[in-house]
Amino acid sequence: MPEPMTPPARRRRLSVMPTGVAAALASGAVDRGKASSPERLAVVVLTTAYPIRSDGGVDAVLAKRTAALAALTDVCVVVPTPWAPRWLGRLVARWRRYSETPRRLDIMGVETFYPRYVQLPGRWFVPFAPLAIVLGILPRLWRLRRTGRLDILYGQATLPDGLASALAGNLLRVPAACLARGLDVNDLGRRTPMGRWLTRLTVRWSAGVATVAHDLMDGLSEIAPGRSRTEVIYDGIDLEAFRPGDPAAARARLGLEGNGRVVLFVGRLVEGKGLDTLLEAFARLRAIEGGARLVLVGDGALAPVLRRRVRNLGLGDAVRFAGERPYAEIPTWMQAADVLVLPSESEGFPNVIREALACGLPVVATPVGEIPRILTEAVGRLVPVGDAAALATALRDVLRKPIDRSRVRSLVRDATWERNARSTLAFLRAAAGCGERPA
Repeated sequence: MPEPMTPPARRRRLSVMPTGVAAALASGAVDRGKASSPERLAVVVLTTAYPIRSDGGVDAVLAKRTAALAALTDVCVVVPTPWAPRWLGRLVARWRRYSETPRRLDIMGVETFYPRYVQLPGRWFVPFAPLAIVLGILPRLWRLRRTGRLDILYGQATLPDGLASALAGNLLRVPAACLARGLDVNDLGRRTPMGRWLTRLTVRWSAGVATVAHDLMDGLSEIAPGRSRTEVIYDGIDLEAFRPGDPAAARARLGLEGNGRVVLFVGRLVEGKGLDTLLEAFARLRAIEGGARLVLVGDGALAPVLRRRVRNLGLGDAVRFAGERPYAEIPTWMQAADVLVLPSESEGFPNVIREALACGLPVVATPVGEIPRILTEAVGRLVPVGDAAALATALRDVLRKPIDRSRVRSLVRDATWERNARSTLAFLRAAAGCGERPA
């Protein structure tokens, strides 16, 4: 793919929006104008992955990040949602979720809009998704801009959110920034030449780029070299909610009967999370720790496959599929468990690990992303990706080792959402041209 052209100093007037989008793609004419409100920045968070539950559900980290920022400045959220006719929703569960998604919600006190865009089936459509998203969300963004509620767009991934933000910002003459969070760089941004090219476009056309981990910053530098600076903004933790508790009381509240050790997974049941490896490792662990139980908190496309795998392995009632749970309930699951496991193939800096540590819970995970920076033998184990035998051994060792939960928690005592919000606002003000970059 050819490299995008350098944006020109002046931009021609865009009279017809679809034509303007095509022109922006063809010429690289992305304006990095300054925000119109230097005193109080009006931020529109743009994300294709956001909860539709008032408490955030399993995606609550996204809502927590936004709510913390909203405590410091004006924020609303725009969630591009595939348009789905009702008849298709009756046939396919995924499309039913889209068709039933409301047009507007308040998520953790932040106004959230769900405008529709046309999404076509097949991987061939992926490169065109940012353009389709822009066409679908422009009316909402235009109204927000006209009413003074949009000074900067903040995409919550490089692809497709970041590129869509840059294109929409060009049309509305507002700056755009983006936050790289994990799979957008490690998967979409690396897998194909098209993905790498679109990532380079996003980085070049954005007024600011941040990541949640140093590993992702390095990955972006490899894909899109030449950018002078990328910020690293760690996510926060709700340290009041995530704290050590009484395991027996927590198990009683959750209906976890018996005295066996509890291995906990919290996250999406999707490809890339190492869940098949986890089930194989747990079967090995059961041969050693006969009373051990595995609890999977979360939902996703792999749930039916994993249930069949559990039956085939003869694990029966030893594995509990808890489904997606309210975010406020997650600390109780962590307080009830003996170890958290995250055998992912790739990650950025997964918040679930730091939330577990805040509960004093040891962790067994793979050495991907930022995880090795925090996970030492004092608080858990690192195991190779895809190695079920090593995973089973690590789980056994951690379960047999006494853990000082207060010492585990001390590793994350400074990881607050307030700190994240202050860093984010400084970053966005700099990208909007009305402040200095954070140190």
